[in-house]
Amino acid sequence: MSSAKERSFINAISARPDVRLFFIFGQDESAVADIAGQMSAQLAGSERIEIDSDRIRNDPALLVDEASALSLFGDKRHIRLNFRREEGLAAVENLLELEGDLSPVIATAGNLTKASKLRKLLEAHPRAMAHICYLPEEGDAAAAVMAYAATTGLKIDRPLAVRIARYTGQDRKLAQAEIDKLSLYYDASPQRPATVEIAIFEALSAETGEENINGLVHVVMGGDLRGTGRELSAARDMGVDAIRIIRAMQRRVTMLAAMRAKVDNGANPGAVVKATRSIFWKDADSYAQQLMRWPSVRLAGLNGHLLEVESKLMHVRDGLAVTILEEELVRIARAAARRG
Repeated sequence: MSSAKERSFINAISARPDVRLFFIFGQDESAVADIAGQMSAQLAGSERIEIDSDRIRNDPALLVDEASALSLFGDKRHIRLNFRREEGLAAVENLLELEGDLSPVIATAGNLTKASKLRKLLEAHPRAMAHICYLPEEGDAAAAVMAYAATTGLKIDRPLAVRIARYTGQDRKLAQAEIDKLSLYYDASPQRPATVEIAIFEALSAETGEENINGLVHVVMGGDLRGTGRELSAARDMGVDAIRIIRAMQRRVTMLAAMRAKVDNGANPGAVVKATRSIFWKDADSYAQQLMRWPSVRLAGLNGHLLEVESKLMHVRDGLAVTILEEELVRIARAAARRG
């Protein structure tokens, strides 16, 4: 489920020893995580060191220290650096300017604007490589589903591929998981190809309890308090991951912000929604309503707040994470309802 440009970037972790830091960022956080995982997999056998950006913000020397350090048993190492927000610039600059052999750094971040100092540095520096992951159009997501299915020996027609893309919220990792599950069911391989029947997909997807969370995002951003309560209850019963939900909210806010900018420049909300290819026609009215409820300044504030909520969720136990998430989503739904 990748382009030639993406594959070239992934392979650079092995082919480009001159590059010190590989940076993956963008709106499609599922693709960001998938690419970083594939790059780490190419370094199998090396010790993996996990660092978050808040640590290098407080200790600018930490990144260089870790990249320079030797493994306890003399093995190779690599560093996975996760930027929760734009911070730790001094630590990155120190790393890029240091001479000598260092362990490679695979760094990830969410969406960064072209004005971002971190993005500017890593896109321009000769010792860094950057790759941006845009949200896929529905057609691209469906094509990616079909391409990945082919690698497992499955034949999926385009209507079903579109359905899988919608079902998984165009989340790459979730779509791959659905394909892998179907491949196991059919015992398929490139040597034993099988054609997926829609009834089998429906049965297997129902068994997982892995519900498409677009409905929850719709009712929250649309200010439907009763619907929010209903969808939260369903998500809780199915055990849908809190982080997955908050990231789906982030993707929606990013999408709405881009559309809202066009509305602010005089475009008709309905026309903007209709021109956005990734929006299913049945959801068009809901998106148009959300555009009217959320002005640009509110979307910018909500985006920052969701990043803070995500950080909080990652540092609490699962049960508390669900409680925090539900409280936050109800607050957001109430704010949307007041703007109706």
